[in-house]
Amino acid sequence: MAPESLDLVVRPRVGEWPICRDRQAIARDELPLSDRLIRTIEDWAAFFDDVGGEITDVDVAHEFVGQGFKIAHALRRELKGSTVHLEHPVTGEMVPIELRRSR
Repeated sequence: MAPESLDLVVRPRVGEWPICRDRQAIARDELPLSDRLIRTIEDWAAFFDDVGGEITDVDVAHEFVGQGFKIAHALRRELKGSTVHLEHPVTGEMVPIELRRSR
């Protein structure tokens, strides 16, 4: 189980694992994540690497950002008690990820 005090950021960087703590990338095996989430994160990061960090198509950028939010929410769910932010891939804004509540 993850420590209560984790403060994580999901941020794409070419050639890096996109989960960070204290502005440093965390190794994949440092966090107790499901295999499914790890594969999703790897695919998201691989796409960013493939385009060299440059997404010029607006629709593709929206899809990439949306996938980043999905990853950040899944990370927040799997690492209960942790704080998660998404560094918006287009604007650079740090967006806090709140735990979604059932209606």
